[in-house]
Amino acid sequence: MKKLLSILGMVFFVAILSGGILVFDRWRKNPEQIVPYPYDFVEAAPAMKPDAPILIIGDRMGAYFGRFKEELAAKISQNLDNVIKIQSIAAEGQGIHRTLHQLKSLEQWPQILIYQGGSEEFAETKFDPSEIKKISKNFNLYQDDRLHTFLILYPWLSRIIYTPIKRTHLPLTPVLKRELPEKEYLQKLETEILLYEEQLIQLVALSKDRNSLLILTTTPVNLDIPPKSVCSFSTNPEIDKAVSELQDLVKKEDWKSAWGKANKFTILYPGNALLFHLEGVIGKNIGKSGEAVNSMLQASSYECTSWRATEVQNSIIRKVASSQQVILFDFSRMVEKEWTTNVTFFDELHPQNIYYDKAMGQLGLAIRKILKL
Repeated sequence: MKKLLSILGMVFFVAILSGGILVFDRWRKNPEQIVPYPYDFVEAAPAMKPDAPILIIGDRMGAYFGRFKEELAAKISQNLDNVIKIQSIAAEGQGIHRTLHQLKSLEQWPQILIYQGGSEEFAETKFDPSEIKKISKNFNLYQDDRLHTFLILYPWLSRIIYTPIKRTHLPLTPVLKRELPEKEYLQKLETEILLYEEQLIQLVALSKDRNSLLILTTTPVNLDIPPKSVCSFSTNPEIDKAVSELQDLVKKEDWKSAWGKANKFTILYPGNALLFHLEGVIGKNIGKSGEAVNSMLQASSYECTSWRATEVQNSIIRKVASSQQVILFDFSRMVEKEWTTNVTFFDELHPQNIYYDKAMGQLGLAIRKILKL
């Protein structure tokens, strides 16, 4: 009996020791973080104190948006003795993860933040693809409301709760990779979408915590650009034949026959970006404006490359603005309404300047109401 008790005691001791070692190993490998991002930065962003009450943030699209800050300032400042100053820190390569990193270095937050971005979220490697399952598992834990609350109260527990991963260490200056091969793009797609939404939510939380009013803006999508890459899984000889048939009808301008076939093909072969683009071209030529815009947006979403923002990022921005009760300026929808009547873009990425002028006018009026000017 004594021998049995001794053995049981030894087993219990080994179990406790093993468990302790495993817990310590997790503690050692995991940083303390409420949101389980798979990356960190090797150094803090330089401290910065904005010298304007309104700050534009975001990526290359935000940087271009910022070129029109004087027009926005003039609209806001109508009938005021002094022109309200607007500053832009948006920059090329500034995915939202870098925007968040930069904002955490602000010594003083502005009264209003305007975000324009979503076009470069794939341009920098933020995680190791081999860690995707662990990243997903950690975010599933984070999204449990009870556990989320518990982590806010006791953030140190994150070092035990989250599964350790091989973290990506980001330098202060981004290393950009503009277009990914199809395999890498598809491998990363779901995780990048997950991260983008969570980072947007964190942007909202930070702005509320700092008493800064956040305005989210969608990014216009050039509907005239044909898909640069069609996913290989969405094509085969039968689908190629359907594409060719539509292209022939478009060349002949047989719009009526083409529209019926396009509607049929996009239902039969969902996911093929070129079919949706052709459906959009046909719809535009027969006056089906709403349907044509929707087809073109789907074409952008189904592209198998990451060279710009698409309806995917814009739908996330709208979702977060709605769920988090944040002001939304739907710049994309504004430009889309003009697509069938005007040339809306002057290059692949940027709308004609007239639309930026129009955007500044509408946004300026909204900000005047907010500030009660």
